[in-house]
Amino acid sequence: MKMALDYGLELTSNSKVGWAFSLPRTETCINATSLCRKLCYGNSVRYQSVGAKAKRRRNFRTCEFLLAEGGPELLAENLSVLVDQARPRDYLIARITGGKTKIPFTLRLQDVGDFYSVDYVRAWFLTAKKHSECKFWFYTRSFIDAAVFAELTKLASLPNCQGWLSVDSENFEEAILALCKAPSGVWKLALLQDKDLHSGIIPAFESLEARVDIVNFPYHRSGRHVEPVRHSMLTSCPAVVGSLALQPQKDSLRPCQACTFCLP
Repeated sequence: MKMALDYGLELTSNSKVGWAFSLPRTETCINATSLCRKLCYGNSVRYQSVGAKAKRRRNFRTCEFLLAEGGPELLAENLSVLVDQARPRDYLIARITGGKTKIPFTLRLQDVGDFYSVDYVRAWFLTAKKHSECKFWFYTRSFIDAAVFAELTKLASLPNCQGWLSVDSENFEEAILALCKAPSGVWKLALLQDKDLHSGIIPAFESLEARVDIVNFPYHRSGRHVEPVRHSMLTSCPAVVGSLALQPQKDSLRPCQACTFCLP
């Protein structure tokens, strides 16, 4: 007798970003470059455990089921439950008293995986719009398909959401083209800096007419990273270069929450 499929949505407590939502890379990274597949931190041991991989597959299976049964609205209804789970422990007290929570109310979308369909993006748009008190942010390479990118631009345009176009030596021209087609000020750039960074990337950044925030993620693994490119346009991630230490405790301020450069 076949076992029933396992369904359910679950967050991940990430030592760098705090609460995050993940999906499997194989099914969802629709515009992954060969470089990002090779260098992705999802290749590391902790992301390859049986439990971690099962969680991402279950999340994807559940998203697909809910979208098929009730579209973006039904999926958004269930994603909202996850957002509520990401609230800081003192959220209600702070809301009643008018004070601040000990740690910010944030949720990183796709710390593994990416936005893979129009309906999936719409579900997160409805969710983020409903939870205006939560700060959402994400990095994406899903800017090739015009329909998906149009929906992502709507999501990134929300005041409590920030989107970053993930750039590397293989896709920077396509990313900059997408950036220029979108409304000004909506998107920012996130550079995956490999050790042999394409010589055309920095000149391409310099040619942009409007100033754009660019965060640089020098390739890193096991506490080591390549030497960051130094340029006035680039801000190297402090968690990567060692300025901010990872925090494993769920109720502690995570590096991304302390830095806030990537947050809306």
